[in-house]
Amino acid sequence: MQVALVGLGVMGKNLALNLIEQGLTLVAYDRNPDAGAELLSCAQSLGLAERLHIVSDLGDMIRRLETPRSILLLVPAGELVDRVCSDLVEAGVDKDDIIIDCGNSNYKDGIARKLKYQNKFEFATMGISGGAEGARHGPAMMASGSEGGWERIIPWFEKVAASYNGDSCFARVGQSASGHFVKMVHNGIEYALMQLIAEMYQLLRHGTGRTPKEVAEVFKSWSEGQLNSYLLSISSHILELETDNKESLVDLIDNKVGAKGTGLWTAQNALELGIAVPSLVAAVQARHLTNTIDTHAAKEMTYASQQTAKIDIDLDELKSAFYLASLLCYRQGLALIKGASRAHQWKVDLGKTLQTWRAGCIIRADYLDDIAEGVEFIDTLQAESLALRKVTGLAVSSGLAFPVLSSTQTYIATLSTPSNGHLVQAQRDYFGEHGIKTHSGETCHLTDLVEIDAKVR
Repeated sequence: MQVALVGLGVMGKNLALNLIEQGLTLVAYDRNPDAGAELLSCAQSLGLAERLHIVSDLGDMIRRLETPRSILLLVPAGELVDRVCSDLVEAGVDKDDIIIDCGNSNYKDGIARKLKYQNKFEFATMGISGGAEGARHGPAMMASGSEGGWERIIPWFEKVAASYNGDSCFARVGQSASGHFVKMVHNGIEYALMQLIAEMYQLLRHGTGRTPKEVAEVFKSWSEGQLNSYLLSISSHILELETDNKESLVDLIDNKVGAKGTGLWTAQNALELGIAVPSLVAAVQARHLTNTIDTHAAKEMTYASQQTAKIDIDLDELKSAFYLASLLCYRQGLALIKGASRAHQWKVDLGKTLQTWRAGCIIRADYLDDIAEGVEFIDTLQAESLALRKVTGLAVSSGLAFPVLSSTQTYIATLSTPSNGHLVQAQRDYFGEHGIKTHSGETCHLTDLVEIDAKVR
């Protein structure tokens, strides 16, 4: 089986080595010849060079490939994807060829490209998670698009992807560009989980006075049970690290957090679709808050330092609260995926989506089986729900910031306790005559229900 790969950066190089190691013959191209030379050197050191062909231009790539062709793109999102696609058309790709965008492209661009190139070649998308290490040894792969070209390459990608209990973490999750939407939401969940873990650290360190190493021990004990996850494990490891002078590594790192944009896209699309994902949005805004000094609103957002208070926290209750909050971060993301799937008629399979996340990716966790149980399982977690309420209240009373923790408690409370929406409806109608809807389903105005002699001016 032949596959071509355009783009030999860090991810491209590692995926290329994975592909040829799994028995595929690879034709690879990068406009930087040094990238091709580096890949060839790595392949030679592994004794796999006979399966690798480095080409100097896209025309040579097209000529070397048997038809119908399968071409992967791992280039930066945006204009470069379109430029490469156009160059491939000029180089001679056929209508039966499949070109798969494996980068972090916006799913809306994928939808547009599928229409743009529908008479030139088959355009498909695939989100890949796991970083360089995952790409090399088995990533999570969230593919999408029509059956066509996927049929001939799915068996190979099932081998290239990570596996969990013998099942591949590759799946064609749905139609159109849903693979990139699923990967975008995966990253949104990733933002939330990272921030939630950081808030657990914040609470334990500055709320209870523990050292980074002591917090690492708490995280490590959690990882030995049902809470085991990649992100919790690396957080524990990071908190253990010290310099030769016994300085904690985390104390040497600035608080400003960067982002590539997929978290922001998640928040934007959730708002556009009207699907609430407050924990995911809070994680994005938490990163924005760390960079306040670099914004045009820095002067208006600079406040005096405040004193914080120490609190007593029960570690078992904290563990239960963290467990439920983690589950709810995933559930919010899955709700967004399902909502978008219905809106765009993608037919996304959430079971297959969760399967791709079980190994190889950044948000892999042992409790994904619990997430798959759905909202009915969440409803059984009464002790955890009480712990989340209590821990959130204690955390906020310390004066420290817990955006994801508090947003998650607000999320589940809003969906499971009496709402205050009726007053907001009344407020809108009072000043703007937007109308209200009664419990009987009737749409009317306040003045249809009660007499108002004179409104407040």
